[in-house]
Amino acid sequence: MTAILEKSQIINMFEDSKSNNASYSFGINWGKVEMQKRNFLGIKTKKVASDIDLDFTCVMFDSQKKAIDWIYSPKYNSWLIQNNFPLGKFQSKDGAFKHHDDTSNEDSEHKKVINVNPEKISEEVYTVFFYLNIDVKKTKQTDFSLVDSIELKINHPEIDKTLSEFKIQPNSNKKNKGTLVLGKLYRENGTWKFMAMDKAIDEKRFIRFTRGF
Repeated sequence: MTAILEKSQIINMFEDSKSNNASYSFGINWGKVEMQKRNFLGIKTKKVASDIDLDFTCVMFDSQKKAIDWIYSPKYNSWLIQNNFPLGKFQSKDGAFKHHDDTSNEDSEHKKVINVNPEKISEEVYTVFFYLNIDVKKTKQTDFSLVDSIELKINHPEIDKTLSEFKIQPNSNKKNKGTLVLGKLYRENGTWKFMAMDKAIDEKRFIRFTRGF
């Protein structure tokens, strides 16, 4: 049975694996962006829905809350360098986390996917935060208050089952925020758990929170 997650809800993870090489998928989908158009006088006119490309990322932290690994798209390299971050990449150092972009495949179930193999997660890693990011060049035009619905699904392809779903709706608390913290995967008493979060933050807070490589 699929667990429907609410904000701040916690579930146990990786307990139903049948092999030592099991892979779980964190798949993300989102709707269109509804933006208010203005005429040549600057007066607001009708709202227009358009597609948007978001980046699905994750950052790994050790037991001292220091960021030690990451997955970012290389398309953000100029921004990453400017803010003293390492260059973007699609796979973690331990090989446990791999990013897949399915936006070009109309038949894909998800727009972006991060696959996770729990057996490969480094012993150094204690917490992993999952984020959605708007292109920093576009955050002045749009933010997460305008994105029409976001859905995170955690699947277990080995048994062809969706383990949990987390649906997020736009609201005014997300205005002027270009990063959305979807949730965190973390160790507790020798097991892995996932907390659904739905927390929008701005660029400065994201930098303060994740810098530490």
